Amino acid sequence: MRYAQYGFVLLLSFAALVGCKKTPTDSGEPDAPQAAGTFVGWGRPGGTGYNMRVEIEGSDSANWDGTVEYAGSTVPMTITSVTTNEDSVRFEFIRASTYRCLGVVSNVAMTIFVLEPSGQPTYTLSKVRGGYNLSGDWDGWMFSQFLNTTQGADLFMTHQGNLYDGDVQSSFGFYTLLGGVTSGAQDGTGISFWGTAPYDGHDYPFRFDGNFINVDSVNGTWQLDVTGGGDAGTFAFGRRF
Repeated sequence: MRYAQYGFVLLLSFAALVGCKKTPTDSGEPDAPQAAGTFVGWGRPGGTGYNMRVEIEGSDSANWDGTVEYAGSTVPMTITSVTTNEDSVRFEFIRASTYRCLGVVSNVAMTIFVLEPSGQPTYTLSKVRGGYNLSGDWDGWMFSQFLNTTQGADLFMTHQGNLYDGDVQSSFGFYTLLGGVTSGAQDGTGISFWGTAPYDGHDYPFRFDGNFINVDSVNGTWQLDVTGGGDAGTFAFGRRF
C-alpha cells in the first residue's frame, strides 16, 4: 500500500446508494511478451518517483525507436537491441544524464533495470492494453451525496492485465474514505475497480465505475456500503506526467 494507514469513520447513515453497475470484462492476456507498445506507471528515473510513460515502436522488419516521458518533458530514446522473442529490450535516453537501461518484458509489464548511471533503483511500468491503463498516481475530486460536498481525492494504482492493486483516499469532514483497491476490470474505455476500507475490525466494500475521457483522465460514480447505510457520489481523476 502507498499510504501508511487506512480506515474511515462514518458518524451518520445514508440509505440511498448508486444502483447496480455493469462490470467491464477484461479480454484475455496476449500469449507472449511484446516490446512494442506503451508502458505507464510510477517510475523512479534518477531515483525520484514520477508518473512515467515509455512508448516503443518497431518490428522485426523495421528500426526500433521510442520516447520517454516524465516530469513534464518527453525525450527520444535510442533502442540498441531487442531480443528475437521481444522479452527484453536495451535502450538509452538523455535527461541531464545519459540513462542506459534494460527492459525485461512480460505480457503485462516491463521491469526496467538502470545499467548506467549505477546505483539507480529498478522499477516496473504496466503495459497499456486497448489504449488505456490506470497505473500511476492520480489526483482529482470526489463528490459525497451524503454530505453534499466535493473534496480533493487521490488514487494510486498498479494495473497490470487483470491485476489491480492500489489505494484511494478522500476526506469529507465527518469521515475519511481511505481504502485498498483489490480488484477491477476494463472493457475499452469502461473501467471499474473495488476493494475494502477496513476500520475497527470490519471491512466495508467500496466500488468505482467510470470511463476514460482520454488516456490520462477518468470519471464516473462511486459507492460505499456500510451496514444500515453508506455513501455514494461522483468522481474525476487525472494523471500528470
